[in-house]
Amino acid sequence: MAGLAGLLAVSFALRVGDLGTSLWIDEGISIGVASHRLAEIPGLLRQDGSPPLYYLLLHGWMALFGNSETATHALSLTIALATIPVALWAGWSLFGRRVGWTFAALVAVSPYLAFFATETRMYALVVVLALVATASFLHAFAFGRRGHLVPFAVALALVLYTHSWGLWLVVGLGAGLVPCVVVAADRCRLFTDAAFGFGAAGLAYLPWLPILAYQRAHTGAPWSTRPLPREGVTVVAVVLGDNRERVLVALLLVAGPALWVLVRRADRLRPPLVAVGLVAAVPVVVGWLAAQVSPSWAPRYLAVCAPAVLLLAALGLARAGGRGLLALTLILVLWVQPLARISGLRSVDRLDDKPQVMPLVQAVGPGLDPGDLVVVMQMEEVPVLSYYLPPGLRYATAMGPVADPGVADWRDALARITSATPEASLWPALDAIPVGAKVLLVCAQPWTGPTPVPWFTQMELRCGEWRSALLADTRFSAAPFVRGAAGPEPAPDGSSSVAGRQILALIRTAS
Repeated sequence: MAGLAGLLAVSFALRVGDLGTSLWIDEGISIGVASHRLAEIPGLLRQDGSPPLYYLLLHGWMALFGNSETATHALSLTIALATIPVALWAGWSLFGRRVGWTFAALVAVSPYLAFFATETRMYALVVVLALVATASFLHAFAFGRRGHLVPFAVALALVLYTHSWGLWLVVGLGAGLVPCVVVAADRCRLFTDAAFGFGAAGLAYLPWLPILAYQRAHTGAPWSTRPLPREGVTVVAVVLGDNRERVLVALLLVAGPALWVLVRRADRLRPPLVAVGLVAAVPVVVGWLAAQVSPSWAPRYLAVCAPAVLLLAALGLARAGGRGLLALTLILVLWVQPLARISGLRSVDRLDDKPQVMPLVQAVGPGLDPGDLVVVMQMEEVPVLSYYLPPGLRYATAMGPVADPGVADWRDALARITSATPEASLWPALDAIPVGAKVLLVCAQPWTGPTPVPWFTQMELRCGEWRSALLADTRFSAAPFVRGAAGPEPAPDGSSSVAGRQILALIRTAS
């Protein structure tokens, strides 16, 4: 239909400009893991902390189209565009035609979803699978349509195999089951259906549980912090595509009253409405609480409940009549920022802050040769640097030589970097490089103030120790081999500053 084609065209036009942009840290990890043999990927993820589905899919995609930035981004863009007709089906089949079109428009233009549409990560896949799981759940349990039980079970299992926060979606769906049970005419049938739907997804997920248990014990997000109470609210504004909370306020003022009227008056819609609200809210609450115990908090993780948030917004806007249509128009204009795009007089607001490595690669890449050693203090940068830098290089981190530069080993990472010493971790890597080879130490710029994150504190401490050890090693001398490249001129000791990173370049002159 013409309307759907128009939404697809608009969404593609808004997102295609970022297709093929340089990779950031996490994208390098994705390609690094997916570049291994298919059978190796699940085992490798014991080091990473993620489920395997996206990496298996990316492996097959790269076998067909290659591993370039454009090729790997195209997978996410294809998935993101497919989300639009799924949203139209979900909203229309659940709450009517107007809700379907409103939901599809929000999904097509959402900056939060656009964030994932052109990056080589799993979040576009999480969104579409969570959307199918949420819609099928409402069909099966809020409206009693048993034909949606199998799609629900399959979609839920696939979400679990795509991102670990799928577990919080399960909790949200379990909470959403409560209002359905309260009004059910045949509770025995509902419990039977729930046992089948959730049970089938659980059985499918069962083979992954041993690896999940290992990941929970040994991997994590040491770069993350425990979120503050206000972050449980402000993160919803991020999902709604506006850090300044204008969209959130507009929805509270326009969609909120319309939803309240539905809850009070529409008996038939009350259970699904309350259910979708719980599916939207509970994963945020549970994720926030879990992050207090083990820091693992990032706005992108809310991809599991973003479909429920946008579906709730679409339902409220569609039921608000003319005020809802006006609010929808203003939200879409705020998201698209057409005058900024057309005039070019100011940059379009962006929600992402992706650490880039290309300036560093351009500065030091031409001066590196096979056999040279690149010591990277921020270990998660190794996969993306190995993607861009010349082949044949050796890599090491604060924890020692890297056997597989395509994989970031997060196992007990904070404990390992805290206990690392130059004698145990650096010297074995230096001893292995031949005379005439270069060693490049890459550190983040020193922090301008104290940081609450031990991961970055330890990284800075290790950087200072490694730099002192390298300069004191009489086998090496300063090697200003980045002279004339994209970075500033090196200091006499070989150190320089490029793209927010300090680099120290030395050459082995003695055996």
